[in-house]
Amino acid sequence: MSPATSPPDAADARDALAFLLAAGCDVPVLEAPRRWLEAPPPPRAAQPPPNASQPAPAATRPAPDKPHPALECTSVDELLALLGRFPDARTRPPLLFHGALESRVWVLIDRPDHDPAHRETIDRMLAAIDLDWSRAALVSRLAWPTPGDGEPTASLLTRFTPVLERLHSLAPPTHVLALGQLAAEMAGPAARPVSSRGRWFDWGPARLLPSLHPRVMRGNKELKQQAFAHLKLFREAIG
Repeated sequence: MSPATSPPDAADARDALAFLLAAGCDVPVLEAPRRWLEAPPPPRAAQPPPNASQPAPAATRPAPDKPHPALECTSVDELLALLGRFPDARTRPPLLFHGALESRVWVLIDRPDHDPAHRETIDRMLAAIDLDWSRAALVSRLAWPTPGDGEPTASLLTRFTPVLERLHSLAPPTHVLALGQLAAEMAGPAARPVSSRGRWFDWGPARLLPSLHPRVMRGNKELKQQAFAHLKLFREAIG
């Protein structure tokens, strides 16, 4: 019969626990038996608590912008009817063009003017090269004057430029005299600088010649001479 063993004292228990910790034991008993000589199983992914909020769904992509309604017009009459539905038409009719579009010769401006003297000057400029509005069209990038005759804002240009581009497609010109920088840049940013005046640029199938608007000349004799030189170039080109 084996002799009775005495329970371990505190020192023995401490030494046994230290051995187990050094050996890598972290729990005294597992839920299932484990073969300690085999590699441990991979850890399980942590599960969210029952009341945890679900992740937000991925943000949906914004719907693409609708094309400008002017691009869907199939005739000049449809384009004018579209302008008639703009809020601005409640107070005055649109002034997109005046004269003979069928001539395919355009005098392009940035906006209709409050000052009638500017329009009179343009009439005289055209007469100086033996043209009138039965053989040319006065076309405006904006269909209405700006408030207070101020410079057009970027939002106004964004709103109305597709209308002009559609007119350009429906009644394409062959030659365009662009009066002012905002009119000239329809042929691209290179046509906008002052240094572009009197040089020809392509605007689709048309040739565009940047020149000066009457509001810029304002009695300046040198600028008037430059504008007249541009008029002669334009007249020679259209034949």
